Amino acid sequence: MKKRKPFLTGNEFFLLRKILRIMKLTAIFLLVSTMLVSASVYSQSTRLTLKFKDISYEELFKEIEKQTEFRFAFSDSKLNSRQKIRIDVTNETLEEILNTTLPDEIAYEIIDRYVVILNAIEKSPVMKILQQQGTVSGKVTDSDELPLPGVTVVVKGTTQGTVTNADGEYFLTNVPAEATLVFSFVGMRTQEISVGAQTNINVAMEVDAIGIEEVVAVGYGTQKKANLTGAVGVANSERLENRTITSLGQGLQGVIPGLNITYQSGDPNEAANFNIRGYESINGGDPLILVDGVPMDVEKINPNDIKSVSVLKDASSAAIYGARAAFGVILVETKTGQVGKTNINFSVQTTLQKAIFPGYEPVRDGGTARQIQNEAYKITNGRTLLPDPVIQAALAYQEMENPTTDDAWFYYEGFLYPLENTYMKDLAMRNFAPQQQYDFSINGASEKASYYVSLGAINKDGFFRYGNESYKRYNVLSKIDFQVTDWFKLEERISFSSVLNDNPHDYHDQWYYQSIAKHFYSPHTFPDLTYYVEPGDHDQWAPYIGMHLDNRNPLPYLKNGGRNTTTENDIWLTQGVTITPIKGLKIRGDFSYRYYWQDMERVRSQVDVLRGFNGFEMTEDIVYKGQSANDWIESRFDKNTYYVFNTYAEYVRNDIGDHYIKGLIGFNEEYGATHRVTTRSTQLITPIIHSLTATTGVKSNSDAKNEIMLRGMFYRLNYSYKDKYLFESNGRYDGTSRFPQKDRFGFFPSFSLGWRLSEEAFMEGASVWLDNLKIRASYGELGNQSVGAYYPYISTMASGTSTFLLDGGGNLTNIISPGGLVSNSLTWETVESKNVGIDFTIKRKLDVSLDYFIRDTKNMLMEKSYPDPLGAEAPSENAADLRNTGWELAVTWHDKVSNDWSYNVNLSLSDYQTEITKYDNPTGDIGDYYVGKKIGEIWGYKTVGLFQTEEELANAADQSRLGSNWRLGDVHYANLDDDDEITTGSNTLDDTGDRIRIGNSTPRYAFGINPSIKYKNFSLDIFAQGVLKRDWYPSRGNFLRFWPFKSLSMEQWWLDDTWSPENTDAYFPGKQFAYSDNKNTHVQTRYLQNAAYIRLKNITLSYNIPVKFVANAQVYLNGTNLWEATGMYKTLDPEYSTDLVPRYMFQRSFTLGLKVTL
Repeated sequence: MKKRKPFLTGNEFFLLRKILRIMKLTAIFLLVSTMLVSASVYSQSTRLTLKFKDISYEELFKEIEKQTEFRFAFSDSKLNSRQKIRIDVTNETLEEILNTTLPDEIAYEIIDRYVVILNAIEKSPVMKILQQQGTVSGKVTDSDELPLPGVTVVVKGTTQGTVTNADGEYFLTNVPAEATLVFSFVGMRTQEISVGAQTNINVAMEVDAIGIEEVVAVGYGTQKKANLTGAVGVANSERLENRTITSLGQGLQGVIPGLNITYQSGDPNEAANFNIRGYESINGGDPLILVDGVPMDVEKINPNDIKSVSVLKDASSAAIYGARAAFGVILVETKTGQVGKTNINFSVQTTLQKAIFPGYEPVRDGGTARQIQNEAYKITNGRTLLPDPVIQAALAYQEMENPTTDDAWFYYEGFLYPLENTYMKDLAMRNFAPQQQYDFSINGASEKASYYVSLGAINKDGFFRYGNESYKRYNVLSKIDFQVTDWFKLEERISFSSVLNDNPHDYHDQWYYQSIAKHFYSPHTFPDLTYYVEPGDHDQWAPYIGMHLDNRNPLPYLKNGGRNTTTENDIWLTQGVTITPIKGLKIRGDFSYRYYWQDMERVRSQVDVLRGFNGFEMTEDIVYKGQSANDWIESRFDKNTYYVFNTYAEYVRNDIGDHYIKGLIGFNEEYGATHRVTTRSTQLITPIIHSLTATTGVKSNSDAKNEIMLRGMFYRLNYSYKDKYLFESNGRYDGTSRFPQKDRFGFFPSFSLGWRLSEEAFMEGASVWLDNLKIRASYGELGNQSVGAYYPYISTMASGTSTFLLDGGGNLTNIISPGGLVSNSLTWETVESKNVGIDFTIKRKLDVSLDYFIRDTKNMLMEKSYPDPLGAEAPSENAADLRNTGWELAVTWHDKVSNDWSYNVNLSLSDYQTEITKYDNPTGDIGDYYVGKKIGEIWGYKTVGLFQTEEELANAADQSRLGSNWRLGDVHYANLDDDDEITTGSNTLDDTGDRIRIGNSTPRYAFGINPSIKYKNFSLDIFAQGVLKRDWYPSRGNFLRFWPFKSLSMEQWWLDDTWSPENTDAYFPGKQFAYSDNKNTHVQTRYLQNAAYIRLKNITLSYNIPVKFVANAQVYLNGTNLWEATGMYKTLDPEYSTDLVPRYMFQRSFTLGLKVTL
């Protein structure tokens, strides 16, 4: 095998390293030389006049700092700064003044604008100071790039340090190259930066999460948390770290009150359902999600790239985004380069995941299980499912002590029956699935440029033993900013993601059905027996050994079936420009372009399987194609393009006394186009060649195209007086292509007020413990353009083929169906939002925010009723309203017990309810919306219990409307309307029959709690999330893991919890084949589930390894979804509650991870 030549040989590597070292030293020399020249020119051109009869050196230096840009620093000088001197100079340079005023034993050096006072013996060339003493200087600013005075700068592990001056500048000498500088300031996050060869280190301080000066992202800008007047929730990157998550939604569940996130399954391709403040509209709706200002699929970005997430909940904070922000906005900000030396970060984690199957209890005794299933089938259908000789053989088999393979099979009347129970979950699925995640990033920044580049990769396998699923995702993010001049800045951003899926093709409804609900008494694999039908016939049936039964058996299709493969690629390119022509004015523009393309191939190739149902059908034509008889291949290509253009100007005045004014005005335009082409061809020539051209059957093609455009102008005005009386107004004039031209545009304003009581004079006595107390209120209007179709105002005509009209050649005629009716006045659904809130911070440890809100969604589209002679379906009109009311609470506690111990606790709690306030339902049909209806309400029967005696059964109300053949052990429904008959009435509010409101499926009191503890290098982080109140009723369908005997499977809980004369306290009705009899499953109080729950979402134990040659090294252990408690039946998962048959199970995850920073 030929070896590949290395990219760099040994000599080439050392040569390259030498060249880089020379380049580095040259750059340092040029930088220092430039500083010296600049300092010399400035010091020679700056002249001072000083006349003092009695002034100390300290006062003299301060006076010079006032008149010039020079700053003084001491290097263990013996100068007595309080010594008084006399000075009388006119128009002299700084050097002339210092040469005549300083004592002989004192010297100085001028470095840039810094004047270092030294002992004469220390006097040395500047280069020597820079190289040997390690002089470091720089400037510290806040997040708004304003100077930050009073910041403590200390050499880590020593008492050597200083504080920044009024301009945020600092200066240190004698700093070793291996030292680390620690920057700290009250309310700010402490930063540590390694010095290395740097002589100038500028730092942008970030606000501590508990600090009232925290800066949060809002529409097209940032604001201090203390000055917010709207409802905004924030989560930073620390809430996502060390978590076994592949998407942002997984990390945000339960973190921000009012942000509700649900998943339908554990599939890594499953998009999260994001919701802010509850039910949106009867036509649906979602929050707007922006990543660095552009609408992206947030589930496809790398969570490790995220810096912070801001959730804009009310209209006052979201109005600036107009039409798409009716139900809130989620702003995701990704990481940027940090000032200091280049940081290289690498992390790797490996995970084992175990599928969650609540209450899984297979029955081991095959004879007993078959006998019970037979009895249930006979009770319901009057005949047995399995022949009696098979039952007897199975009962005998389960009593055998050492049965053979031949003993486990029984031939009877043309079928070969298994006598053992087989559970497909154990045959088709493995216990653990591996996942690997890798992340690499490099970032850094200087005064002129910053950069952040990251690479991420996820590799996840599924749970099948054969033909397994495969999910791979790759992420690339590049952000580079150039400060071209003091007033001109360029910002580039490239984001790319690629997702690859390779899954077995679905031949049945869902793999879950095949894996869990498979008939426990059916065979799966043809056995190797001594003989089958009669002695001596082994060779006749030997060719089928190892082949699989077709009946709901996934094994043959997993092993030999077709595949569904998908490749998704998504790239965003952004170019931004920021101009600051004058003080206080910032003009920004950016253009983003997206190109998304997806290739999908679905192959339904033929598979040889064996005939049979409860047993193998022992016939000559036992082999057939089963579910795969109609084979085909389908290829689909999707292309989406999108562009976003933003431009806005922001002007700030904070130099007019007690007044602060900030105004913003801007323009936004977005355009998107989608195109899908699908081609299908039947009858593959061979199942091993997957090509559209390698088919002989019918070929069909289809495509679909859509376009959408948005355009809007927006503004924001902020005003504060003495930082205690706050006012904000937002507005947007927005237009969308979804509505008729005359109704496309709308103006959506919002207003909010805030009052910081903590800044009032009468609260001065509380200032020692009360850092902030603010009340706020807001009102705003937004438009909802998400009303279903792209063009709901255009009547569409369907094309097809007539089923009865023939053309002259005897072929069916192509036809165009007439278009439906549409309203000529369709326009926005209007969302009015009202919010009041209170925020307070105590001793910078406790931070609390409480909000109460009312959100009215008006003019919702609905289909109104028209007289029958209209002859067509009624068009949708803006004619319905609903109201959301709720509250939210966010609490954070942060405390440091000692230098070694600290802890945090974060709590979120929220609640909402939704009621229809306007709807045209003249009959009061309870199956439709109606005025006063609470969204989520569940109508059902009240249950007395299960029939226990013949007398109770005979005296009960007539239940024949609900089913027939009522027996002991069946459900006894309550007769609430005293008419001696159980009915639904007329199904109207005036006549509900025996049904009442028995519950509501709205999740109430959603919470998340996140305590964390740190001790020296160890940290423990715990996160639990759940819902305190929710009702839910299981689906009445078949093949679900709730109703016994509603599938052909069986588990132990069927036997334990099914009524019988010996088990009268059982939960479920008596034995019957409910697969075809639903009389006991009507919505009722007995089986209404308490879906409240708490789930331990995350627990992480980490340790920071003290390693000298790296900046940071951390190893951690993580567990996800390790425990849950719920009021639901033991086979139910509270997060599956929208569907008992998920396509992909949730998982418990166990992770070992390592993070290294160089």
